[in-house]
Amino acid sequence: MKNEIMPLFNNIMILPYEENPYRIKETKEGLTLTDGTFENPDTGELGEKDFYIECGHVIAVGPDCKYVHEGDDVFYDCRTIRPVPFLNKGFLHMNEQGVVAVMNDDLEKRFKK
Repeated sequence: MKNEIMPLFNNIMILPYEENPYRIKETKEGLTLTDGTFENPDTGELGEKDFYIECGHVIAVGPDCKYVHEGDDVFYDCRTIRPVPFLNKGFLHMNEQGVVAVMNDDLEKRFKK
């Protein structure tokens, strides 16, 4: 059995973050809020919110991917993903067009090419 996986065409494999490392907010009381929670401005209580955009780490890209590279962190549309049953790793498959934004160093230089 092979232990490698590579998406084809312009598909990518993502390992989702359990909590978005790019969204951290502190309340007036110093409570740190992460994905899925928010402080209700009317009641001051914590509530939960459904998100259709999630964050993950790109582990592999197909040969036709133009904007997303292996090692990028991305925000992606949750409605465009499919789970990949490969070694119980929790990988997600999606088309490059489902990526909303890319986070990495030197992106300005990369996209000027």
